[in-house]
Amino acid sequence: MTTTETGAVRAPNPRLALALLALPAMLIAIDISVLSVALPEMAADLHPSTAELLWMNDIYGFMVGGTMITMGAVGDRIGRRRLIVICSAVFAVASALAAFAVEPWMVIATRAVMGVAGAAIMPASMALIGRIFLDPKRSIAAMGAYMTCFLTGMAAAPLVGGLMMAHWWWGSVFLLGVPIMVLVLFTAPRLLPEFRAPHAGRLDLASAALCLVAILLLVAALKLAVGGGWSWQVPAAAVAGVALGAVFVRRQRTLDDPLVDLSLLRRPGVARVMWVLFLTALLMGGTSIFWAFYLQNAQGLSPLQAALWLLPSTAAMMVASNLGPWLGRRVAPSRVVVGGLAVMAAGFASYALVSPGRAGIVAMVCGSVLATAGIGAVFPFLMNDVISRAPQERAGSAAAFVQTANEIGIATGLVVLGSIGTVVYRSSLGADGGSWVDGFREAAERSDPVLLGQVQDAFVSGFRAVGLFGVAVMSVVLVLQASRRKTGEASQPEAAREEALV
Repeated sequence: MTTTETGAVRAPNPRLALALLALPAMLIAIDISVLSVALPEMAADLHPSTAELLWMNDIYGFMVGGTMITMGAVGDRIGRRRLIVICSAVFAVASALAAFAVEPWMVIATRAVMGVAGAAIMPASMALIGRIFLDPKRSIAAMGAYMTCFLTGMAAAPLVGGLMMAHWWWGSVFLLGVPIMVLVLFTAPRLLPEFRAPHAGRLDLASAALCLVAILLLVAALKLAVGGGWSWQVPAAAVAGVALGAVFVRRQRTLDDPLVDLSLLRRPGVARVMWVLFLTALLMGGTSIFWAFYLQNAQGLSPLQAALWLLPSTAAMMVASNLGPWLGRRVAPSRVVVGGLAVMAAGFASYALVSPGRAGIVAMVCGSVLATAGIGAVFPFLMNDVISRAPQERAGSAAAFVQTANEIGIATGLVVLGSIGTVVYRSSLGADGGSWVDGFREAAERSDPVLLGQVQDAFVSGFRAVGLFGVAVMSVVLVLQASRRKTGEASQPEAAREEALV
């Protein structure tokens, strides 16, 4: 059956429908960071350049963030259940192709396709949740469960990747998505209602192209600076990206039916919350690339051992994502948010204390536990803060804003923090080019313990610098959150807040 703006159809079994929607969300979250566990073996097998390595790792997240708003509009027009079914099939095929890639460009291309498919599935799923759970309280609770699964997927990615790598080759991390998406493909028509907006307006393809190209050009500028040093291509790509972004914003303001409703950002407090979402996602995404290399290459652990050391952070994420809303019913939610952000800052401070010795593992694990616990506790509040301030007819657009900020933040963090770590690594090693991936590979090929020790020390120096950068960014985030309280932007009635957290 199909629903429109004026009606809704309940799923045959709402709980099974929610579980079905949450399953691909968890997979999409896992695929954002699981590749970091497999990167050392992939780099040894495929021999990518520094730029190719970065593209392999973060093209997926950028395509998710860059196309999510567009794919949400596509779902309005062709039907959200239909879009989920189509993109589940696309995701499964692309995953299978990525598993057997023999060149870096094949991994980059297939992960880009997976990113677009994931970008289509997530907003369509979030929109359907509101149609399946008609009661507002149940709808908010279901959305919270959905986001908990997404965050848990990100936290569990190192463990999942480690287990796969312990028994199979690096391509197995891609094959994980095939059976899950096949399950969604065959069960969605039976468990999910259909929804298609009858008057969604024309899809502005020019806006979609401007948004995606602007993002990718800015990313390319960062990658060129990291991989090849300063050249004329770096400012050229950056200027072109900024210019196209400006054209995109101006176009949205003149269209009768814009792809993005920018008026949401003018509502009190929304812009600040979006910055908090973006910056915290940037730090969480950026540090994930260091975890696997630190535990496996700097400490000499196997992929499974490295994954087991990250298991506490997975548990912290799961506990905090439920503990935060529970505390929000008993104390002011703003206090919970500030406290959670402070815990995150302590986590990045712990990264600044890592060392090449075994004691450094304790510092790294403590940092990952504190950082994931902090974001797990505050993310439901931040997400609800944006959505609750949007008019009812724009709630879907607000949800897309939240997800886009999160996805782009994660992908940007991989580039920015990876760049910082690379620059400090080269400075510490006294090298003009190359990355720690090249250094670890060269030390292994030579079987040179002296060179390995130098590379390990230089890599750890880069990790420490990333930790200090995280502390500085979290200081800005705490100032943004504190200023919201002083200006009264977070002045919703307490009863309304508690109701939203039920």
